Amino acid sequence: MDQEETRDAELVTLACSGGKEAFGRLVERYQDMAYRIALGMVASEGIAQELAQEAVLQAYLSLDHLRDGAAFKSWLYGIVLNVCRSYIRDQKTIFFSLEDLAGGLQFGAIPFSGSVPDPQEVVEERELYRLVLDAVSALTPRNRAVVLMFYYDQLSLQEIAAILGVSMVAVKGRLHKSRRRLREQLLALYSELEPAVPVKSRRIKMVKVTVADVVKREQVGEQPGHPRTHYVIVLADEAGRRALPIWVGPWEGTALAIGLREFPVPRPLTFTFMAKLLEAAGAKLEKVHIHALKENTFYAVAQLRCGDEVQEVDARPSDAIALAVLTGSPIFAAEEVLERAGVDIPAKIGETPQLGKGIDGILEELQKEWRPAQSCPRPTKEEMEKAQQELVASVFSVEA
Repeated sequence: MDQEETRDAELVTLACSGGKEAFGRLVERYQDMAYRIALGMVASEGIAQELAQEAVLQAYLSLDHLRDGAAFKSWLYGIVLNVCRSYIRDQKTIFFSLEDLAGGLQFGAIPFSGSVPDPQEVVEERELYRLVLDAVSALTPRNRAVVLMFYYDQLSLQEIAAILGVSMVAVKGRLHKSRRRLREQLLALYSELEPAVPVKSRRIKMVKVTVADVVKREQVGEQPGHPRTHYVIVLADEAGRRALPIWVGPWEGTALAIGLREFPVPRPLTFTFMAKLLEAAGAKLEKVHIHALKENTFYAVAQLRCGDEVQEVDARPSDAIALAVLTGSPIFAAEEVLERAGVDIPAKIGETPQLGKGIDGILEELQKEWRPAQSCPRPTKEEMEKAQQELVASVFSVEA
């Protein structure tokens, strides 16, 4: 037991006997550590300070339950993590959902009425989880602690070094050894994961696709009885054999429907503005590639040309497809993506199916929503001035 742990044990004993000064010395010693951990999890200085103080208070109230006073540092570290996780779970406001940020999720990634997980996939995921967990458990205690703090608790190298009382060089060394050990173990179990052909030498076969429809669907949310609305872009390959459904947000789905039908709007929307910017800058969207599917999320790139220079820009599929529709640019999907997420189109549909019914439905709803707004009576001059005064007062915190 080192000198610091001995001091911690003595201070804990004194604090349990009613010595507030002893606990104060413990707080002085570790309050910076608690704050850094909280800040790394909530990314807000004010909230991190409050959470660190709450964790210290919980530690004081629960001090009698600490069996080993020398372990106060790691015990407080665990309390801070639990307080921060509880705070994050309690946040009810979701500004952007995962599917909105992704801008293109695999159809099965969002549950809707009647959908169930594939039992085979569940078994495979559990097996993979068990193998990874066994590999981590086989590491030495010191290396295992660093791996869990870095990958599970999402702590920075500086925070890990402060918690363990070692240098950052030591933390980096333990991570390096752990990664090498995990790679050896997991690749031995899954030798088929090693590519037979080097990645750089492989060519990705691309298939041209078009937007067949945009469909509005109801998704069953986390709370029963509260459905959420999402939109599905349905792409079809040139041969008309496969369809590729991609979940997108309501705004992207509506904007794409407007662009496909050249639906009249009072002012240019975002994607129209983007297309005009490219035109003004002398740039051209040559094509869009939906090139990968990773963990239910589609990845796309937009290939731009400006003079002799060609550049690829990472993009959400929803944004890239909408821009391609407005500029008349071709859209391609990787053959591998179509094989994994594509759906066969039944032959009985015929050679000339009626497409776009979903788009028509979206625009009909849009027209109904706009009509009441256009027929609303205009506010009087006095009502407008009052509303403006209230707005300024609320923004600048002044008396109206």
